[in-house]
Amino acid sequence: MLKKLISACALMLPLSLQAGPVEELEMLLSGHESAQADFVQFSLNEGGNRAEESNGHFVVQRPNRFRWVTETPFEQQIISDGQYIWVYDPDLEQVTRKPADQQGNSAPAMILNGQIQTLGKDFAISKIDEDASGVALFELVPREPENSTFTRIRLLFEQGRITELSMQDSLGQRSMLVLDGLEYDPELPDGVFDFVPPEGVDVILDQGF
Repeated sequence: MLKKLISACALMLPLSLQAGPVEELEMLLSGHESAQADFVQFSLNEGGNRAEESNGHFVVQRPNRFRWVTETPFEQQIISDGQYIWVYDPDLEQVTRKPADQQGNSAPAMILNGQIQTLGKDFAISKIDEDASGVALFELVPREPENSTFTRIRLLFEQGRITELSMQDSLGQRSMLVLDGLEYDPELPDGVFDFVPPEGVDVILDQGF
């Protein structure tokens, strides 16, 4: 009887109280096939002020397709069609192509694609704050700092939706990615992840070795 009572009480608890931080983060990020949002990305100087700010929008679709478009201050498109990643710089009239599996070591890419179990192999994941309004803050710290680009990543959620990524690299430099208008499982146009190099641009083939 006691075991049944404990089990029943556990089922009545909020899911966030039953799951550990890795499982909870995975539930927050892995429950959808696709997502799109506008973004503002910037670095923070020593005084905590914004620097090198850029704006744009992105679309991601699991498992490994995305379109990341920076609009200002300089236009750039980064597109993964599942087989290749294309980086197109219109101002340089240049396209770089590399294998899509080369994104695998990118923590931000794995976060937006919901690959939390894979990420958990390289990062210790913890929840460091949560309040009654639905705001939660997660922190990722590399298990082997000497082999990681980042020394700390923080993810801010509001009402179950990710709104900010904060990253600090091994040199102490901090950058922020702020999302706006995040939409899960939007209706995507055909060919949104296709890319054909425009005529006249230089195409560089990066084998990723």
